[in-house]
Amino acid sequence: MKLTDLNVDCLLGVFKYCSERDLVNLYKANNYLGSVIEQYVFYAMTMDSLLCGHRNRPRVERRNQSQMTYFERLQVARNWLSGIYLERHYFHHAQMFPSKLCVDADALYITHANYLRKYLRTGPESLQRRYAEEISTPTISDISDFVMKQNTIFAGRVNGSCFVRDGDGITEETLHHAKEYLFCVDFVDDVYASSTDTCCKLWKRSQEFGLSHFDLFMNLQRSFKCMKLSDDGQWLFGGLYTDAGRRALRGIHTESGEEQVFNSNTISIYDLKMKDDQVLFTANFDTTFRIFDRRIDRDVCIWEDPFDSSFYCLEYDGLYAVLCGAKYHSRVNLYDIRVPGKYIQLYFPGRTRQHHRSSPVYSLACDSQYMFVATDHNLRVFDFRTNYGIKRDYSDWQPSN
Repeated sequence: MKLTDLNVDCLLGVFKYCSERDLVNLYKANNYLGSVIEQYVFYAMTMDSLLCGHRNRPRVERRNQSQMTYFERLQVARNWLSGIYLERHYFHHAQMFPSKLCVDADALYITHANYLRKYLRTGPESLQRRYAEEISTPTISDISDFVMKQNTIFAGRVNGSCFVRDGDGITEETLHHAKEYLFCVDFVDDVYASSTDTCCKLWKRSQEFGLSHFDLFMNLQRSFKCMKLSDDGQWLFGGLYTDAGRRALRGIHTESGEEQVFNSNTISIYDLKMKDDQVLFTANFDTTFRIFDRRIDRDVCIWEDPFDSSFYCLEYDGLYAVLCGAKYHSRVNLYDIRVPGKYIQLYFPGRTRQHHRSSPVYSLACDSQYMFVATDHNLRVFDFRTNYGIKRDYSDWQPSN
């Protein structure tokens, strides 16, 4: 009797005694064995993998260019954990600029100065080098932040002017005084939020006679460095640029204006992401990445950067992986929220001949196979698909005493 003559139940009993390497060899050796291993073994092994997991179809799945097999997920997840990748540089610019990124399955959106460009994700490389579309308006002012949801883009300029691009075209309106510096924007449905170094404003977007305009319904005397609206638009969660009382995380009810001062012991928050309406992730000035739970009003887990560097930005895969961009050396830390107190891997981009100095990570975006890192002078793309990438494993690095 041959191994391929056994039924699925018997094969699964045999596979329990096989190592991962044995399973990979059997997967490649025979189509029938490969299909059984793919469907029953690799499916379970990759369900909760960092950045490649597929339980409940996490948000990172919606950014992938194509559907990955479970064997591909296993390989790519191992590359993330082991630090095996190829690095490519894109869009060099001599003038320093804190670019913002957003990625979906078809394209990458990146800001520089007063324009927002769309680059298609097709071809042999991870990204086309010639932009497919430039999204801008006649206003000559740098774009400080933007948010894209489905086919709608809401972007804010440093001079307080904001524009919306959707299926009806582009509409621009001045929402803040020109002397204010706009930090961040967000929107959910017809509720829009914008925050400067002076105040935060909430707007209702309405359309009349084919024209779109914003109606102010709440003016908050808070300056949020970062903020997110809840999925139902009922709450605005924001991180203050500085708070002497070390309670920089706040929540604002968008209907009543009620403010909640959350019990998160941090003086300044640079970026904020939502796991859900109850759990918040924050990147902090005090060199920590924190998970805050509204139900118990405290930080449930805190990770400190091993190099005592502030975190400028976050990216969340929708399951268990969080990427944090650091202030120095263009470094990105990978964390597993199931593993308290310890990073999983560190990624250090290589230095270029043009610029040898350290750079912060201003913005992060990723799917299961690629990581996009915005630095002072260019965009770095980490390709984790290939097994012939260079291995840079810092998972066991320990700081010297």
